[in-house]
Amino acid sequence: MFHLKAMKASGVVDLVSISDKSGEQLAEVKNATGVGHACGDYHELLTRPEVEAVAINTPPRFHEEMTLEAIKAEKHVLCEKPLAQTVEGCMKIKNAKGGLVVLPAHNYVYTPALYKMEEKIKQGAIGEVRRVKLNFENNLGMYGSKTDFRTKDPRGIVEDVMPHILSVAGIVAGKPERVAEVSGVCKKYEVCDNLHVIVDTELGVTLDCTASWTRTIPTFAVVIEGEKGRLMSDFSINPYSYTLEAEGRKTKTSERGPGWYLDLIQFKHPSFPEQYRHLDSLVHGGGEPRITVDDEIAMLRVMQEIGDRLIVK
Repeated sequence: MFHLKAMKASGVVDLVSISDKSGEQLAEVKNATGVGHACGDYHELLTRPEVEAVAINTPPRFHEEMTLEAIKAEKHVLCEKPLAQTVEGCMKIKNAKGGLVVLPAHNYVYTPALYKMEEKIKQGAIGEVRRVKLNFENNLGMYGSKTDFRTKDPRGIVEDVMPHILSVAGIVAGKPERVAEVSGVCKKYEVCDNLHVIVDTELGVTLDCTASWTRTIPTFAVVIEGEKGRLMSDFSINPYSYTLEAEGRKTKTSERGPGWYLDLIQFKHPSFPEQYRHLDSLVHGGGEPRITVDDEIAMLRVMQEIGDRLIVK
């Protein structure tokens, strides 16, 4: 739904092989994309010389093993979040990757509005960042997921949603460092489906984080509060728009008008193709990744503590 459309829209990816354990899904995607090679065992895909990089889009419990297998086959990797389920697993990947690119897939850090908000912060528009409020709330019933880890694993919401929140926060507030508060609620599912967490970062910024699977209309509302003002956006509803409040004035800036909403209903979020352009630039041009394996390790430490402290009401 997201990644295949993003590859095509990126303008830099040639899809040469796909793998899926489901024969039905494999046939459906092969027919839809016209890709030349399809297989049920991903190890076969990894042996093909025309495969330069792989995108791993499986439930989290498979990420570590598949990433390590891809590295062993000397393929660059973009892997859905989290890169591993444990800090130890992520360290194995860090130690194994050598000169290969291993990019954790945190698509929202490539949101156009976030880039603009970063610029404003660097320009001193809101002063020193003190607090970031992040609400990532989705409607899991409408999401159409092909996997069930979200509703089977008691920590599913932590693994699925907190990486979105912490990766975006890390761009403007530094790595997460200390968990101050954790609370969870079951509203619709047998596992925690609404989560609230307070986290402090290495830069002394407080993150006020809300995650939900039961909201009717999805949102990823981000408010960055500084000593002189604040920046606001909704990366889900309008990723091209942000608002600056400072010096008694409120200014809204948008790169695209209402035409964006046609993309929205077709699941064409701009962050996904940009993620693949970033991967391509790292593979062929070098440079620093927007999200590193070290960033992932810091997020996993905090996520593990959240999971350990989670008491569901």
